[in-house]
Amino acid sequence: MNEILDSGNRTEFSTGSVRDCKRGAGRRDLLPMTALIELSKHCENGALKYGEHNVDKGIPQHSFCDSAMRHLVKYMRGDTDENHIRAAAWNIMWALEQSVTRPELIDLW
Repeated sequence: MNEILDSGNRTEFSTGSVRDCKRGAGRRDLLPMTALIELSKHCENGALKYGEHNVDKGIPQHSFCDSAMRHLVKYMRGDTDENHIRAAAWNIMWALEQSVTRPELIDLW
């Protein structure tokens, strides 16, 4: 396919250039880069421990939520035995990912 998709929405920049700007596609440039790097480190550690793409096999939502809450409470309590805020964020990110891509794994209600 050689066609460039077009949403019909245009943004003109101060330079005079124009670009298609599709609303609803997300603004990845606004994501917190340091947090993404930290999450990628957690992914690397998990891949070493459990194997690459282990999480992609599917984990029930209750497990992500339980782990996220446990790590968040430990972080709030001041525990420093591991990076609990990073682990909590990782679990929330995967809960969000699978809530969209694997809704059959939602077992919370």
